[in-house]
Amino acid sequence: MKERSRLSAGNMLLLELLFAIIFFSLTLSVTLSVFGQAYSVSRQAEGRELAVAEANDIAEIIRSVRKTDEIDGLLALKGVTKESDGKYVMTYGDGDYRMTIDTSLTGRLYLAEIACYSETGASGAEPVYELTVEHAVKTGN
Repeated sequence: MKERSRLSAGNMLLLELLFAIIFFSLTLSVTLSVFGQAYSVSRQAEGRELAVAEANDIAEIIRSVRKTDEIDGLLALKGVTKESDGKYVMTYGDGDYRMTIDTSLTGRLYLAEIACYSETGASGAEPVYELTVEHAVKTGN
């Protein structure tokens, strides 16, 4: 006669606990994944919001000047530095973001192309926010 092995009550309890632990572990991993994605989206939105605010500040500075000679001084007060190639650069957001301002002057039309980049993002050189400012100015003193 064939013997059938039956699980005792203690073994059934251990098996049930094992299934409960597996179920809650899977639930925890899904929950942590959702919160991780939410944090990532929140950081991206924070970066875009900060980029818009900083770019608008620079745009208002450029729009407020009457003469091209005033622009360098006002941008320097904001913390923007001019590089040797003529581009302006600024780091903001505790060093997480970088802004470049490429300017040109055609007659009286001053054109500034503002681009904000994430230093920590995986997107590389893709800008977070871009803004073009056109402003009529007096040249010289």
